[in-house]
Amino acid sequence: MFKHKTQKLALAASSMMAAVVLATASPVLAQGNACPKDGPDAPLALHADWIMDGWERREGDPDFVFTNKMARYYDLEDPAGVFYDNFAPGETQLFRNGVRYGANWEDLQNAARSIRHGLTDGYEQMVDDNVASTTLGFVGLIDRLDGEEIAFDGRSQLGWKCDGGAWKIRHELNYAWVVEPKEIASFLEQPKAK
Repeated sequence: MFKHKTQKLALAASSMMAAVVLATASPVLAQGNACPKDGPDAPLALHADWIMDGWERREGDPDFVFTNKMARYYDLEDPAGVFYDNFAPGETQLFRNGVRYGANWEDLQNAARSIRHGLTDGYEQMVDDNVASTTLGFVGLIDRLDGEEIAFDGRSQLGWKCDGGAWKIRHELNYAWVVEPKEIASFLEQPKAK
């Protein structure tokens, strides 16, 4: 009889531990909305697309509206986060709202004939079930409508959160510096990333 009670207690304890594990498990896993860790929708691939497609501008493109073009990368309904870019136009380089951060770039984008990018080095990602961090190097050339050209070299680190099966940017640290256009020309001549 004592053995039978001990087995029942062990079974009850196991059930309680399983319930605790399930209750504290990642909400993403509990909901079955895991985000991809590799492939075209994984954080590092998204980071490259974010630069090469998201911020790219070709002559004749429609006006850049952040919420239209960048919804794939940012949570527009819950835009809280930390977004820093030393190249940000305007009076501030640090934003705590992704939508405000993105809208800050609209004038610069729309005052350009084209903005071309290339990827350089430093590709790295750390991915967990709920969060990820990615880094990469990039260059760009802004061809302004007023005729001025601005070439830059930069590094980017993005913090991602898994939200409903899709990665969204929550933290951004971008740093760029002006260079001579000839210094980055070879990177701009690469075929566009797919």
